[in-house]
Amino acid sequence: MSKLQVDFKLSQSSIVLAGATKGVGLELAKLLIKCGAKVGIIGRTKSDGENAIKEIKMNNENSELFFIQGDLYSDEDRSKIFKSIEDIFPQGINHLVSFLGSGKTPFGTDVGINTWKEVFDKNFFSVINLVDTFLPLLRKNKDHNSILITSAIAGLERLSAPESYSCAKTALSSYIPHLAKYLSQENIRVIGINPGNIYFKGGRWEEIISERGKDEIDEKVLSQVSLRRFGFAEELAWVYLTTLSPRNSFMTGTNIIVDGQQVNKIF
Repeated sequence: MSKLQVDFKLSQSSIVLAGATKGVGLELAKLLIKCGAKVGIIGRTKSDGENAIKEIKMNNENSELFFIQGDLYSDEDRSKIFKSIEDIFPQGINHLVSFLGSGKTPFGTDVGINTWKEVFDKNFFSVINLVDTFLPLLRKNKDHNSILITSAIAGLERLSAPESYSCAKTALSSYIPHLAKYLSQENIRVIGINPGNIYFKGGRWEEIISERGKDEIDEKVLSQVSLRRFGFAEELAWVYLTTLSPRNSFMTGTNIIVDGQQVNKIF
């Protein structure tokens, strides 16, 4: 019996990963390179970018892989980053993947308006700015285009997450189907990925376990997950890959939950 050899139809596709020097973004970049894609990784820290490039190229020496340093939360840096991406991909890009956002914020609804604004800037408005900035490059290369936006399950159901973060992610999860409807006339798909608790070295959960201890996390967090464990960056990267693939071209405007069944929604 012959085995199914999957072609994700991403060879020679130009793909930009925003905030992707670690974790899921790094693992996704590895898979995309194996598919023959041309990948640009945006990150704030030069050392993280260099380490990511080195790790990916370890088994893919001749890959078309680029690191662009800059802070996508900064208007000035965003313009510079766009120019760098435009120079690398003058023909435009096929896919944009956002990993922007931060859950490192205090609990409570009384944290002050400045905290609320900062959390919304990092988890909501930064993504809108990213999309608005890079849409011209997506429109320039009209070939199986898509935008994947990383949100969070805290935006879909009230969980034990900081309130300002949850509200910002709820706004982001709502933005996704609205953006998809708007861009459907241009055949640009828009999909949200809503991860649960994803563990990777250097990630937020590594910090939390160090602060609170593994026993407390097992009791208060993982006990709410049907699979009773963390997800891993490598697992989630496959969800992004199959969602990006033009073979999945009838999917748009939805929020995909990947959480080991922590969210209790039926639909």
